[in-house]
Order: sequence, then structure tokens, then C-alpha cells
Amino acid sequence: MESLNVNDEIKIKVLKQLSDEKIYSFYLLAKAVGANNTTVKTNSNFLHKIGLIRIDKVTMEESASGMPSYRVRITKDGLKAIGCAGE
Repeated sequence: MESLNVNDEIKIKVLKQLSDEKIYSFYLLAKAVGANNTTVKTNSNFLHKIGLIRIDKVTMEESASGMPSYRVRITKDGLKAIGCAGE
């Protein structure tokens, strides 16, 4: 089996981190997986496109800080992909 590239490893780290089923911002997710914010956003967008995570935008009006942000969480398919289904 071929070794994984850095982005594949980031995607796996993101899924594993989200498997706790908590909601993360991109900032907190980046800190948790040890990657920069842009790298986490790019890899998360891919995971979102294939249905493994959900990304919800929080508008300025909805945000307590008045700044728009994103909420990132794992989907049921994401839990299955990472081997956490039924835990």
C-alpha cells in the first residue's frame, strides 16, 4: 500500500478529531490537528463535498461576536468512514 500524502493525513486527523461529535470552528480544529487554518479549511471542504463532514456558516447576525464563522461537525457517514459507527 502506498504511503499517504500530507493532505490525506490531515483529512484523517480532521475526521478523528471530529469523531468526538463536538462542533468545532476551523480555528479550533486547526489547533487540534496541528495544521494551519487554510490547510484545514481546504481539506475540510473536500470532506464536506463527499459528505463526511458538515460545515455550517454562522452569519454576523447569528454570531455572538458579530463576526461570521463556521461550525464544523462530522456526519454519520463520516463516523462510519473513520470506524466509529455504533460506538
